Amino acid sequence: MLRFAVYDDDGPAKDWPLKDAYLIGPEDQAVPGKVRFRDGLIVCKKASAHPAGLCLQHDAGKMGRLMLQTSLLPDRDQPYLLSVELARHRIKMFIAKSEEWQMFDLASDHSAMRRWEESRRMFTRALITEDPLKADQLARRALRYAIDATERLALAHAEVLLHRRFGQRAAPSATLGVRVWPGSDTEPVRELVQRKFDLIAVPLVWRELEIEEGRYNWEPVDRWMEWAAKQGKPVVAGPLLDFSKSSLPKWMYVWQHDYDTCRDLAYEYVERVVHRYRSLVSLWNLASGLNTNDNFSFTMEQMFDLVRMAGLVVRQARKNARTMIELKHPFGEHCSRRPDSVPPVTFLERLIHEGIRLNAVGVQLLFGVNEQGRNTRDIMQISSVLDRYFLLDIPVLVSAMGVPSEPIDEAAGSWRGPWTAKSQSRWVSRMFSVVMSKPFVESVFWAELADHPGEEIPTSALLTDAAKPRPALSKLVNMRKRLRKPLGPMKEHRLNALRESS
Repeated sequence: MLRFAVYDDDGPAKDWPLKDAYLIGPEDQAVPGKVRFRDGLIVCKKASAHPAGLCLQHDAGKMGRLMLQTSLLPDRDQPYLLSVELARHRIKMFIAKSEEWQMFDLASDHSAMRRWEESRRMFTRALITEDPLKADQLARRALRYAIDATERLALAHAEVLLHRRFGQRAAPSATLGVRVWPGSDTEPVRELVQRKFDLIAVPLVWRELEIEEGRYNWEPVDRWMEWAAKQGKPVVAGPLLDFSKSSLPKWMYVWQHDYDTCRDLAYEYVERVVHRYRSLVSLWNLASGLNTNDNFSFTMEQMFDLVRMAGLVVRQARKNARTMIELKHPFGEHCSRRPDSVPPVTFLERLIHEGIRLNAVGVQLLFGVNEQGRNTRDIMQISSVLDRYFLLDIPVLVSAMGVPSEPIDEAAGSWRGPWTAKSQSRWVSRMFSVVMSKPFVESVFWAELADHPGEEIPTSALLTDAAKPRPALSKLVNMRKRLRKPLGPMKEHRLNALRESS
C-alpha cells in the first residue's frame, strides 16, 4: 500500500478529486489497483508488492490541470508528500530525456536549463523544510518550473530533429491530413480541403453505415469518396472494426458474448464496405481501439483474429492494398481498470510477432475531455510516449490530433490555462513541430475539419459549425507551409528561440 499526503491552503486537504487516477508499474504501464482519498491522504492499494507509482490529474498552476505521475515508490510506513514526489519525477524526467536525446549541450542560459535549475533549487528547499504545508507549497512551485522546463526541452529537441530531418529536403507531399465528417459536405469545405490539406481521413462508423441490420446508407461517404477520387486526394478510410459504444450498431449487442456470430457479422459488414470502396482508398484502417476492451471484450487471440480477418478481406479485394491499425489511448490507462485489455505497444508488438502484415500504425492524440485516456497531458509527456514507437520499425501516422477551443469540463484538465481558441492554436504550433520531428512519423491528421454533433473532442475542429475558421487552422497550414521547402542549416540562435516563450 502507498499513501500520499495532500494539502490545500489551510492544511491537510479535506477532499481530493481522484477521477481517472491509476497506478503505474515499470515502463510507465498502468497496473491494477485501487486509489481512494481518506483523512487527508490518498491511499493506493496495489495488486502486488512491487514498487508502483501514482498517476492522477493535478493542478499545476499556470501550467494547467494535467495528468502527472510520481516515480516508482516502495511501501513505507510514513506517507509520501504528493507534491514532492510529482516534482521529483519531473526533475528526473528532464535528466533522463536530456541523456536519451543527447541534449546536455544546451547553453546554461537556455530557458529550459534555467527553469530546471530553478525547479531543482525549489525542490531542495522543499526537502529540507520541516513544516509540511510550507514544503508542499515549495514543491508545487518546483513542479510548475519542472513541467515548464521539460516542455521547453521537448520543443528545443523537436527543433533540432526538424532541421536534421528536413534541413536538406522538403517534407513529403502527404504530411498534413484532416478527418472529414461525411455529413459535412458543402462547397466551401471541399475547397478548403483541396487547397490546404494533402490527404483526408474518411471515418467509417458502423452504426451510421448499417443503419439497420442488412440496410445501408452509403450516400454521405460515397460523396466524399467520389470527390476525393476526382481531385486525386489520397484517402485513409476506417476503422473497419470499432467495437466502442459510439460506433457499434445497437443490434450487435445481442451477440456480445457469442464471438463466432459476432465475427461472422463483422466479416459481412467489412466485406461489403471494402468491396464498395476498394478502388478509392489509399490506406485502410482495419481496426481502432481493439486492445482497450472498453465495450465488447475479446481475448488477445480474438483481437488478432479480427485484425487478420479484416486484412485478408482488404487484400482479397485489392492485392496491393495498404493497411494500418489504430491505437486510441497511447498512455494505456485502460489497463488499470480492465485487466483483460492490452497495453498499446505490447498489442502492436504481438500483432507484428503474429505475422499480421501492416503498413503503418495510427496513434490518436486527443485530449481535453473528461474520460479516461483523454484527460489533458503536457507536451513532454506526449513527445515521450511517441518515442516508444521508435524501435518498432513501422511507420506511424498521428491519425487524429486535437484539443478543444473552449473549456469543456474542468475535470478534463487544461494546458497553460483554460482552453480557448488562442491556447488551442498555441498547442497546435508546438505539437505539430514535436510530432513531425519524429523520424518515424509520416503524417499528421487533425481530428476534425468542422464542428458536428458527434465529434469526439467538442469544439476541436478547425472550423466552427458556422464554417468560421479558428486560429488553429492558419497555424496548422503555416506550419505545413514551412516544411514545403528545406529548412536549411540550423542556426545557433534557433536553440535559444524558446527562451521567452510562455
